[in-house]
Amino acid sequence: MKKIKVKCWVEDEGEKFYGPGPNELLKRIQEEGSLSRAASKMEMSYKKAWELVQRLNQHAEEPLVILKKGGQHGGGAEVTPQGLEIMREFENLQRKIAELVEQQTDLIKVLK
Repeated sequence: MKKIKVKCWVEDEGEKFYGPGPNELLKRIQEEGSLSRAASKMEMSYKKAWELVQRLNQHAEEPLVILKKGGQHGGGAEVTPQGLEIMREFENLQRKIAELVEQQTDLIKVLK
């Protein structure tokens, strides 16, 4: 079955900044309260997840994730209100794109 696929991300000066992967990481951090658990759930190394969070925070006007240092009770991670807003807006954009693509049945008909 033929399908139209569209990939979407946000760039900052030509560098991919925010897309499905970072969005998923923020969702996992929100759920888990921990960068290491979020990375583990995504089968991503902690180092890669940490670097991704650092890059997100550098490109955003305000931090999207606050990392708390470990200690006796361990550290943690928290998605900031700015991070929650970018997640919401990105997911709204993804929904709108999916709806638009779904409406484009003429192209698929021509390709059959």
